[in-house]
Amino acid sequence: MAQVKTKSEVSKIKKACRATDAIFDNILKQNLKNMTEVKLRDFILTQIKKRGLKPSFKPIVTSGKHAGNEIHPFEPLDKKLSGFVIIDFGVIYQKYMSDMTRTIFIGKPSKKEKDLYNKLLASQIGAIKICRVGEKCAAIDAYVRKFLGKNTKYFIHTLGHGVGTKIHESPRIYYKKTRPKFKENMVITIEPGLYMKNKLGMRIEDTCLIAKKGCIPLTKSSKRLVVVK
Repeated sequence: MAQVKTKSEVSKIKKACRATDAIFDNILKQNLKNMTEVKLRDFILTQIKKRGLKPSFKPIVTSGKHAGNEIHPFEPLDKKLSGFVIIDFGVIYQKYMSDMTRTIFIGKPSKKEKDLYNKLLASQIGAIKICRVGEKCAAIDAYVRKFLGKNTKYFIHTLGHGVGTKIHESPRIYYKKTRPKFKENMVITIEPGLYMKNKLGMRIEDTCLIAKKGCIPLTKSSKRLVVVK
């Protein structure tokens, strides 16, 4: 029952998502090249508190080689941001949660790094396009893994999960979970990621609504690769 949200529940999640987008917009206005992982995490928490809200989970900020060692450890380091920076956070609005990840780059990415990011982004956009009522959750995860090709080995977690009053709810979007199907008014995440141990990591995530007309991202921050030189 909790998988399918009411109109009121969807409205609260949308408001949580709007707050998340606003906070990310403020993140991009900061002097990020001189910020540490810890300071950016603390900035996010301050922004959430200023809005009279609470975080839906402890914000994740990880960069450079550290980002390649996802999913653990989650704790940010007291070191300056460098290379690809994974920024994953959400807020709670009247008990309902948001969840969004954006990856930016500090420095000058190589063509190979930009191509890898754009490949991941294309997989996420493609997954959102094919999500629809009645489609098997497993099929969406399988699509992304096939799309990523030789890089699939670096995609080490599930494609997504339900979101509501808990940050991880059913359904679990994973190719090994063959039974669940998407239902109208489910709220889910779509979050493919690539993690090259001790090298780099990246993840792109949106909170999305399964509607009659398809899958609608509720987090709307730009997903183009932001480069801070």
